[in-house]
Amino acid sequence: MGNTVGRQFRISDFQKEFLVGCLLGDGRLESRSGGKSARLRIHHGEKQKDLIFWKYEIMRNLVSAAPKKILCGKTLHPFKVYYSWYFHTLTLQELGVMYRDFYQENKKILPENIANMLTPIGLAIWLMDDGCYDDRAIILNTQNFSLKEQETLKGVLQRKFGLHAGINKDRSNFRLRIVKEDFPILKRIVSHYVIPSMRYKIVPVTTSHIL
Repeated sequence: MGNTVGRQFRISDFQKEFLVGCLLGDGRLESRSGGKSARLRIHHGEKQKDLIFWKYEIMRNLVSAAPKKILCGKTLHPFKVYYSWYFHTLTLQELGVMYRDFYQENKKILPENIANMLTPIGLAIWLMDDGCYDDRAIILNTQNFSLKEQETLKGVLQRKFGLHAGINKDRSNFRLRIVKEDFPILKRIVSHYVIPSMRYKIVPVTTSHIL
């Protein structure tokens, strides 16, 4: 992972809050040292290009190269090519601390102190990664977390942000659904951080310019 291990790089408070949202969502930490140090990898499809470059700007002081475009798939009938973008940070001891919070035996888990870690910034990142809007709820695709962990997240959303969420089954997994009545509350919390191209996550596409 490079020769940056052991060197000191400052991760700002904003970046730490940002990282919590990434790790609840699509971001992942990679460690080859048993959690002593780690690097963050961000990977999104072509449609989320704006999002990955926005994330890159936030983490730029900890990244050695700009996002790269790669071929991720293609179809023959009809012929179509699919691309995605990724970047990763330097390998840092401070990210190793977060790795130990969010991973157990190389599997992502929910930290015990997530209630203290999750802020409006993190909630906005999480929503842009894993959220989707329908007329009845804003869904957070939390299928990678256990039912017990989702109960914890449900409680955090209610106690810390005043958001009421249900848990519904999605095939063999579960996911969170923020109730329609709380849409205005959620928008007030996250709208400052949601980038224009991702506003469809919290409002209908036809009115996505209104926040």
